[in-house]
Amino acid sequence: MSLADDYDVDVTFYHRDGTIYADTRAGAPEHLMVLLDDLGLDRHRVEGDAWHQIPDEMDEIAMKTMADRLVPLMARAGYRVDIDAGLFGGTAYRAALAEQAAHRPAPPPTPPAAQARRTR
Repeated sequence: MSLADDYDVDVTFYHRDGTIYADTRAGAPEHLMVLLDDLGLDRHRVEGDAWHQIPDEMDEIAMKTMADRLVPLMARAGYRVDIDAGLFGGTAYRAALAEQAAHRPAPPPTPPAAQARRTR
């Protein structure tokens, strides 16, 4: 089980020990892994476990640019993303929330009988 599984998302970005990680769900599809590769993240594997990291040489502007590209790409591909609010100046985090909300299906309408019970 991964941190992304714990958060019930497809990818979660977090900071630990001076490194920014992108953790995917256990058994993430190769399409998702390639999408993260194509965004400039470094893929790592150890004993069957795979994850991505922001390259050490990537500066803050490049990280923000990558995050701004990542959010809409992931949402359009149907992936849910969690970005720690302290990363990338917080703008990518807010954009991830807004983008996910825009692509989330609307809840089904409440039947009239249920609405009447709630008003009593």
